[in-house]
Amino acid sequence: MKNIFKINIKLPSRVKLRLKETLLFVEGPQGSVCLDVSFFSTGLPMLETKKMQYSSFFRLFQKALIGVCLGFVTRLIFVGVELRIEAIENDFIKFKLGFSHFVFVKIPSSIKVFSPKKTLLVLKSIDEQLLKEFCSKICSFKALDVYKGKGILYKNQILILKEGKKK
Repeated sequence: MKNIFKINIKLPSRVKLRLKETLLFVEGPQGSVCLDVSFFSTGLPMLETKKMQYSSFFRLFQKALIGVCLGFVTRLIFVGVELRIEAIENDFIKFKLGFSHFVFVKIPSSIKVFSPKKTLLVLKSIDEQLLKEFCSKICSFKALDVYKGKGILYKNQILILKEGKKK
């Protein structure tokens, strides 16, 4: 683990930090993110777990800075004949996933979703963790078929196909 206490962070001029009790607000042009800093208030000596907490908070702070300045984008590709996006209406996405019914998913308020094609879904957010959780929820509706290469994949995801039965 690098010594994060020796690293200087240069804040962009468009980013503002506010501390309110145990919450740190990072505000930028894309929006604002809230981080919890309550573990700093305990006066315990520097233990290994404490160092890990500082390190994880440092990474979360870096991600928050990137999110409020630029944002995070994830692309999902629907591979297969029966897999496609039917509609994006109000706060719901309507999927056709090869079942006898459509699958509806509620979009969180901090995520922006659009679909340039029926087989491509682009998701954008300032909170990377929330974005990854939402993408994994979408991917869990249709598991990958490692024999045929069908399913819901992340863009640039490498899928190694298994060999089928032999006579």
